[in-house]
Amino acid sequence: MQRVLSFQMTRNIGESSEYVTKRLCFSFLFSVGFVCLLCGFLLGRFTSEMSIKTQAQKIRDKLAGNGLQATEHLQQMALTELTKTSLDITNWPMLYSERYINEVFSNLSFIHEVENDTLFIHATVHGSREPDRYIILSVNGDGIAVALELAEVLDRIYSAHDWLPQRSLIFCISLTSTDICPQILPTFMLEKVVAYIAVHGRFTQANNRVTLIGSDVIRSIAVEAIKTIPNGNWTYLENEVFGPRLSLNVPQVIFSFDDSNSTNSQTHHNQNLESRSLILAQMVSQTIWRLSESIVIQWEPKYFNETVNEVLIESIDSSRFYLLIKDLKKRLDVLLAAVEDFNAKLDTMDITQMLPVRIWNDLFLDLDKALLCFDGKLQYSRTDLTIFRKELLNYQSIESIRNTVDYLREIKSCYLDAIEVLQKSFKKDINF
Repeated sequence: MQRVLSFQMTRNIGESSEYVTKRLCFSFLFSVGFVCLLCGFLLGRFTSEMSIKTQAQKIRDKLAGNGLQATEHLQQMALTELTKTSLDITNWPMLYSERYINEVFSNLSFIHEVENDTLFIHATVHGSREPDRYIILSVNGDGIAVALELAEVLDRIYSAHDWLPQRSLIFCISLTSTDICPQILPTFMLEKVVAYIAVHGRFTQANNRVTLIGSDVIRSIAVEAIKTIPNGNWTYLENEVFGPRLSLNVPQVIFSFDDSNSTNSQTHHNQNLESRSLILAQMVSQTIWRLSESIVIQWEPKYFNETVNEVLIESIDSSRFYLLIKDLKKRLDVLLAAVEDFNAKLDTMDITQMLPVRIWNDLFLDLDKALLCFDGKLQYSRTDLTIFRKELLNYQSIESIRNTVDYLREIKSCYLDAIEVLQKSFKKDINF
């Protein structure tokens, strides 16, 4: 009996040890599995956070400097490439035939669509960020060479660096002596034009001085873009050059050469024709790049304020038009204060959010149209200072005085419309 009991105890002890060993083994495996699961979770969370931070940093880098910093090297490359080109304007129009231009655009990789007719050709590059907002380069005459060379340079940058403009770009070439682009482009497209950039006419009878005419917002942006071209003194562009503006109710800037004080020596013109054309091509390139790549459109009304004060206020006989001048100055101050308030909002606006940015940009385009202030038949811009400077600064007759009064009242009305554009956006409580 004693032997049986001893055997049974020995057996129970063995079974107990085996059970304990299995339990410890399972506990160990479970602990290891839990630790691995926890480590995997933490590692995944760390990786996810790092990915989010990396992506956020990429977005910040892309948007740095209002979106211009990330592509600054490509912008400089475009300037350098343009200096290597040969703008053979002397062979126009023999060289730049409809067939030749169509072949050039059709062979460019970054051109998405080409439409041609006997009177025009327009090629479209779809924007990568805002394909439904358009920058139109409208050319005829010697401007055709500028457009073709610029398109080829941008195509090389696209092929080498996979670059596309943020907003859609349209090369519109009129094969006539007049600009027919406004007639052939769809109405919906003209309503969404960020800028209409025009280069028209012949350059052979002109001096080296480029003039910029246009709407207040876009002309100012063009001047600031041109001032980034190295080795040039572009301060003269800050002074307003007077019209006429295009009879087109869209934000606009017109490039041309000043034909005053031009020499009669054809040899002198031929020697400088290519250099003038290259300078103009660089100016157009910088303007298009700034308008395409900028995330937000911002207007600093410095030149506008100086011009209005110089031409409309300081040059007018205040004794005759004291009340009108006083009221006009008051409206101008309100307008400038409203623009300043909007510019201050840029410091708090999250430019990574697409909708607020679109609202902001559309607001300034509406403001630019309000400042253009065309008459009902689109015959003239009521804020075009050419009319005032050339025709109204003459107080020799009652009729002239009456015309000046009418003009100043129209200007004041235009400023009131521009102020209303800004005030309505405040009332909508747009979250910038």
